Amino acid sequence: MPGEVTEAYTGIANKNRFSFYLKRFSNSIIWALETLFYHIGKTVATSPVFIIIGCLLLCGVASLGLKYFHVTEEQDKLWVPVGSQILVDKKWVDEHFPARTRFTSVIIAGNNVLVPSVINAMMDLYVFSKGIWKNNHTLETMCLRVGPYCSVSSLLELWLYNETVIRSLSFKHILETVNTVKSSPMFNKEYDVGMSIGNIRRDFRGEIIGADALSMVWLLEDNDEWTDAAMAWEADMIGRVQRGGSGLDVFIYTTRSFDDEGYGAVNNDIVRLSLGFFIVFIFVILSLGRFSLIEHKFYLSIVGLSSVGLAIAFAYGVALTLGVIYGPIHSIMPFLLLGIGVDDMFVIVEAWKNLDQSESKLDLPERVAMAMKHAGVSITVTSLTDIVAFGIGASTVIPALSAFCIYAAVGIAALYLLQATYFVACMTLDQMRIEKSRDAFIVCYKHDSYTPNKCSQQNFLSVAMGKYYGPYLLTLPGKVCVLVVTAVLFAVNMWGFTELRQHFSLTNYIPRDSYAYSFVGAKEQYFPDDGIDTAVYCGEIGYRESRAEMEKLSEDLRWDEHTQNGTVISWYEAFSQWTADNRANSSLVEDGFPRSEVAFRSLLRDFLYKTSAGQIYSRYVKMTDTAIIGSYISLRHRKQADSAAEIRAMDSIRETVREARLPEGKCFAYTQHYLTYETNKVLKKELYQNLGLAGGCVFLVTLVLIADLKTSLLVSTCVFFTLIDVGGTLHFWGVTIDTASSILLILAVGLAVDYSAHVGHTFMKERGTRRDRAISTLARIGPAVFNGGFSTFLAFVLLADSKSYGFTVFFRVFFTVVLFGLFHGLAYLPVILSWIGSAPYDTGSLEQLPKVPVAPAPNTNVNSRNQPPRIGPNKNKSPREAELLLMPAAKSCPNLGLSSPPSPTTLPRHNGNR
Repeated sequence: MPGEVTEAYTGIANKNRFSFYLKRFSNSIIWALETLFYHIGKTVATSPVFIIIGCLLLCGVASLGLKYFHVTEEQDKLWVPVGSQILVDKKWVDEHFPARTRFTSVIIAGNNVLVPSVINAMMDLYVFSKGIWKNNHTLETMCLRVGPYCSVSSLLELWLYNETVIRSLSFKHILETVNTVKSSPMFNKEYDVGMSIGNIRRDFRGEIIGADALSMVWLLEDNDEWTDAAMAWEADMIGRVQRGGSGLDVFIYTTRSFDDEGYGAVNNDIVRLSLGFFIVFIFVILSLGRFSLIEHKFYLSIVGLSSVGLAIAFAYGVALTLGVIYGPIHSIMPFLLLGIGVDDMFVIVEAWKNLDQSESKLDLPERVAMAMKHAGVSITVTSLTDIVAFGIGASTVIPALSAFCIYAAVGIAALYLLQATYFVACMTLDQMRIEKSRDAFIVCYKHDSYTPNKCSQQNFLSVAMGKYYGPYLLTLPGKVCVLVVTAVLFAVNMWGFTELRQHFSLTNYIPRDSYAYSFVGAKEQYFPDDGIDTAVYCGEIGYRESRAEMEKLSEDLRWDEHTQNGTVISWYEAFSQWTADNRANSSLVEDGFPRSEVAFRSLLRDFLYKTSAGQIYSRYVKMTDTAIIGSYISLRHRKQADSAAEIRAMDSIRETVREARLPEGKCFAYTQHYLTYETNKVLKKELYQNLGLAGGCVFLVTLVLIADLKTSLLVSTCVFFTLIDVGGTLHFWGVTIDTASSILLILAVGLAVDYSAHVGHTFMKERGTRRDRAISTLARIGPAVFNGGFSTFLAFVLLADSKSYGFTVFFRVFFTVVLFGLFHGLAYLPVILSWIGSAPYDTGSLEQLPKVPVAPAPNTNVNSRNQPPRIGPNKNKSPREAELLLMPAAKSCPNLGLSSPPSPTTLPRHNGNR
């Protein structure tokens, strides 16, 4: 029995000792950080002008890297995963078959378009296109030629665009032609009427009797010599269609349409963003200072926002010097830094406002030091978690995402240092102005006997948080209500989050009220099977020896389920048919096929350049006198439902190429669209991986800096719940996972942690019961958190009705992050902390584990007016402080009867957590 008792006491002692040392470790971290920031604050406040000049010089030197500024817009350098085979394929295609075309596509819709009046209207449009004259260029001089003809694809090619014949067509003749046509008489290739006729109607025999739409496509060469003329030609075509007059529904889309409509909407929203920054500026001015002639902080508000600009200059300069690419998506980084910077600024100023009476009587450098002691750890927690999270995100294989994370990490680090030095130095100078009674706006004017109005001395938001919101929130009904709302939001949005669909479409980035968007809708309605054009390229292979493989490839591509009927164009099949029909030199042919590789090249050259049947295929083959350097077979995918289906279609064509058993690595499927597909292939995985790593980093960093396991876990749940709620709401809002939303969701981690980490850290510093500490936390840090979130909301509120998809997604993500982040930080977290929050820090008992109560001689100078406040352990302890050092022992030995220690600088109203 004595042995069992001894073992039990030993276990309890070991457990208590472990808890003590864990708590002591936590307190040591907080004491060290508070001491560090105390000295930083005092140093800055002692030499504020020197600090300001140093920061400006440092940022100025770093910004010299801006001379390397260049916006990278190439898709392969931004979004294609590093090391992808498609990058090698693209390089080969760009070298041998560069894409140098522009297009204009028109859809004519009506009740029945297979009637003479509609055919004549289409002919009118064709005649108009030929008559446009721009900078000495016409359609005939700029068009892409297929043999002797301009590449204009439409039903009219069945009559060779002969105006006399077309004007005389009857309804019967039109139907006879579309029901019997097998090949194009103009381009000598297979012709499928479904490619130019939409929503075909047939009778019981399968004969075409009507249709709802006709399509027409012009192709121009994209030559630098006439680029301006080509764009002007397209503008005239757009104007002609928009004027109407035919009584038909006509839709148009050209190469320039996306830039005109998509980027046009973006440019309009830039003005809104500028106004958003101005609104934030006004809000900061109104919130930062007090409404009096002296205590207003107009210039300090400008300085605080200028620190965001300095951080941007520093980050851009450093990153560009290191050779990190800058892409269009980086333009949203100022909003991230604005949200974090304003938040840190409010935290610092709020810490200054919350100095107690004894601290407020200290000299200015000491007061600034005490404010930084209170605020420094809080802004460190949020900034360091963001830096580490984005640093981890930089490991992604998507270049644009990796580069953005690097810029963000450097920018946040710079902003953190600037707020702790540059802003604090300016705040010190501003306080000097206030103490000299100089005017807030006209600083050279001094008020001799000015008494600020009583109203200006009130911190209304703090009073509202501590006197009304906090006590009501932490009633039992209030707690239950918050937990129920949290659970419902999490359950509903978790389902929405799991249903987030991965899909990217450029159509989303076109304004809904534009002619370009109307065209896309018409195409989906009348030509729903039309997908993207692609091709299978082959390099230098033995084309004669690979006859069976090449013919099998053409046939398999034609039968692939993802290939649109009638779209496969194979020069190899046409050439084989030509030689088999004995049109070639018989001495070079054996059994209807070239007898050797040399004969193959000789006959192919004749076919491509000397026959009308072969000239239309000349652009499909690149050859010299001694070799066929490359060739391609073109086709068109069927329209795919989403990104996952597009990836399957791409992989299916690639598998078809592999199964053809052509020389490995010599043949491959490629189109510019596959670059996007390759990004989509890894995007969802990379997004979830980065979110998971970022979440893990948030927990680890908050664990080290907040130095309490339970509080760190609770803060992490806030971040986790916020991300789930944001993702789920985006699903219900119709947003899909694409490059833009992925970037913004990663940004959400950086913003979400700010709203809860400040609250968790402040709670650990407060004394009293858990409920009192939660209310005190809301009163102390709640205003700063709310102001930081609300200012972020104000920056983009004008984008709520944006016509640009990119900015619409931007608004939706930031709005939900602010909404759910503030809810979890200012409602859910205080409720949970009031129930199960950890005991507060004890930074006054760090030196030893006393075994015998020893009362050292009192330090009579500790409260002297000129004595610096004690930030860490002091060897001269008062009797009460000696008693406090016995607390760890008291927990192991309850008979000592000691309660939990108060703060070294304040005495609590209640001890312990009840």
